[in-house]
Amino acid sequence: MKLIKIENCKPGYILKGITNHKNRGHYMVFIKEYYFPDFIAVMISTKNVENKNILMSENHFEKKFDDNENCKVIFKNSHLVPAILHKYFEMGPFELCGILTEDGINFVSENIENLDIESWSAYLHRTNY
Repeated sequence: MKLIKIENCKPGYILKGITNHKNRGHYMVFIKEYYFPDFIAVMISTKNVENKNILMSENHFEKKFDDNENCKVIFKNSHLVPAILHKYFEMGPFELCGILTEDGINFVSENIENLDIESWSAYLHRTNY
């Protein structure tokens, strides 16, 4: 397990909050710090619930970390959840599970550029989940 501090994250790092998601997915892509130690992220999912999520592609994900270790999260029917989310430090500690490629970072940026920052509950309300 690769633990990482928020201050060491770079755009495109795929994280999992260990405290609040011990046994399940909920992978998020770090975008930037936001009222440090909180941050802005997007979520990736393997589901396209009601056609609201956007299919990603294999070239959006690195397969290995710089140390040549395999990434835990690679493309696997991965979908971008179209929301810019305020994520909280309390979700940590955080595991670094993967990294988006430059193409992946650009894909995310292009698909969220016109969205506002919101909480997860606001996203659920906005999308009628």
